[in-house]
Amino acid sequence: MSQIMRLRVILDTEEDVFRDIDIETEAPLMHLHFAVLDAFGWEAGELASFFQSDEAWSRGKEFSLLDMTDPMAEAGDQPEDAMNASTVGHLIPALGERAIYVYDFLRMWCFYIEPLAQEEAKDGGAYPALCHEFGTPPAFDSKDGDLLDGMELEMPPEDSGPLRTGDPEIDAYLDGEDDGDEFGGEHLSIDDLDDLI
Repeated sequence: MSQIMRLRVILDTEEDVFRDIDIETEAPLMHLHFAVLDAFGWEAGELASFFQSDEAWSRGKEFSLLDMTDPMAEAGDQPEDAMNASTVGHLIPALGERAIYVYDFLRMWCFYIEPLAQEEAKDGGAYPALCHEFGTPPAFDSKDGDLLDGMELEMPPEDSGPLRTGDPEIDAYLDGEDDGDEFGGEHLSIDDLDDLI
């Protein structure tokens, strides 16, 4: 019978927010990826990675959502570090081990994963299964304001006139002083080119 691991998945936020998920140790990491997103009420669609970790929550070996294997490498030389080629047991081989899950590398949502228990699967049980919920997760896009922090965007005063690019041709065009093209003023259609030949 297969082994089930109960994982506590803690979202790195100011408020305490976590979910407990039961999942088979032989399940692909892709199943855990979708189970975490589902448990927190978020949709898939962004890049993500799992990392093996230690007591200090340092990031170790990465298990990526994208398959980063070299298509030209020999079959035996391919590392099995993609989510679809690795299992929960590869990420967390035993109780006492830890992992980190990062979702959306722009917003950098970080989850800390700790195994709570390991036991035999129940007959007729469907896994992964959400066992316990604590706290309300923030909206997925709540970090969007943080993305622009530190970026000083200066807006010109409203009465400063037309914008300047530094390129005389573009500035003349923006000012409405287009000198026309090299054939004498107005833009010509392709039919008018016959007259120039």
